Amino acid sequence: MKKVIIGVVLLLALAGITVWVTQQDKKTTMTGELSDFGYEDTASVDRMVLKDESGYRIVLTREESRWVLNDSFQARPDAINILLETIMKVKVRAPISQQEMDRVLKNIISNHTLIEVYAFGDMVRNYYVGGPDKEHTGTYMLMKGAQRPFLMHIEGFHGFLTPRYFTNTLEWRHRGVFEYDPYNITSIEVSYPAKPEKDFRIERSSTDDLKVFAGELMSPIQSIDSFMLSAYLSNYEMVHYESFEETKTENFLDSVKTSDPIFHIVVSDRSGASKEVTGFRKPIKEGYDPEGTPIDYDMDRLYLWIDSGEIVIGQYAIFDKLTQGIGFFKNR
Repeated sequence: MKKVIIGVVLLLALAGITVWVTQQDKKTTMTGELSDFGYEDTASVDRMVLKDESGYRIVLTREESRWVLNDSFQARPDAINILLETIMKVKVRAPISQQEMDRVLKNIISNHTLIEVYAFGDMVRNYYVGGPDKEHTGTYMLMKGAQRPFLMHIEGFHGFLTPRYFTNTLEWRHRGVFEYDPYNITSIEVSYPAKPEKDFRIERSSTDDLKVFAGELMSPIQSIDSFMLSAYLSNYEMVHYESFEETKTENFLDSVKTSDPIFHIVVSDRSGASKEVTGFRKPIKEGYDPEGTPIDYDMDRLYLWIDSGEIVIGQYAIFDKLTQGIGFFKNR
């Protein structure tokens, strides 16, 4: 009888140890794999690489106060901030059940973005981002080299995270045309090739006085409303274009460049650098103005030739503020 009691006690103890070890193993596995997704010290992140299943690859590199895309273009600050926030705050919403495992893994394999996160030059995170769950409130993710995917989310955010890890080069590019502190502007020259009498130039003197010249002869203008002139300069703080032209041929865009410009703007700053943009009408087919009269150009959007480089699409609502003419700040 005594032996039976001892055997039962040993059996129960063994069972308890087995349960405890199993739980600890699960806890360790879950904790290890889960904690690897989020990376809190995003201030130290200096490089991010995004690659999707189609082979598209994006490289984002921190250079002082800005991020550079593929060693060529400035990256969109808003998109960078959103991605860094996601890397920092992403957490597990739920583990994946064994019944769902095959479906989720197939989802990730067929549609994913692999992200590599580097801090101080070393890789600190590397995981696959898949699609959303059925409710579109969680995102399937898999640590590279792991076998268990998880449903991830950001606490307080209702939606899925896949769109934040995009690999479209054009979508990553910063769209700033003019982004100046008005005090750093040393000159602005606005010309209208078809109406040179409307041309004007603003110059900042060595004593920071602003002078305005206008007309074909660029004669000095004395009667200027300084308040409205300051308001005009502030329009150059954030001027962005809307999108890229992806539907037209190079021949078509070349024909745009040789058409009659609407305006030409050159802005110079205290560093001696300058930036210029030329505006052109955007041809359309079967267009109509508000009165129903047929027109052959877009009334809301125009083409912009930036620094004699590429053609992009802008909005009149943005650029009309820069080309409204000297009458805006001239005393009446």
